[in-house]
Amino acid sequence: MESRYVDNQRLDELITTYSDMVYRIAMMRCQSREDAEDVYQEVFIKLVRYAGQLESDEHIKAWLIRVTINQCNSLNTSSWKKKTSSFDDMLENGQEPSEVDEGIERAGEGDEMLQVVRQLKPEYRDVIYLFYYEDYSIRQISDALHETEANVRVRLTRARKKLKSMMEEKGMGPHGGF
Repeated sequence: MESRYVDNQRLDELITTYSDMVYRIAMMRCQSREDAEDVYQEVFIKLVRYAGQLESDEHIKAWLIRVTINQCNSLNTSSWKKKTSSFDDMLENGQEPSEVDEGIERAGEGDEMLQVVRQLKPEYRDVIYLFYYEDYSIRQISDALHETEANVRVRLTRARKKLKSMMEEKGMGPHGGF
């Protein structure tokens, strides 16, 4: 395949347009600011390499979503990730907060709904995020995730039920029509 590059101005436009979306997806999947930043950087490095081969803005957006999810999956299954502990794991194992970095910042910490969504399985988080935050249709989600439309509908229904149950457990009222 021929390697075609885009000019810097077009690349800047793409990064400006899609950077928030890529970062939000990475945060939803990685749940760590540092990991999300690593994924973000890798995704846009790949965009520099492949942007000239992508036909339209809609194709670029779908490609970025897929690459971001794949990068998150790769990071989460890497041997490095398996050999390290998360902040929450350290607390569960009896370590005091002073023993770990108390300065950890997490995007959206004050947003209760975001915290509930983050507790869903990745396949549910993806469809909820794309449907409600990116306003994707079932067909667009299906294309972006390489899943059938029926499977996307089932995941969306299950995710909504799970969210409703989780919100009721936390004593939260209905938000966003889930």
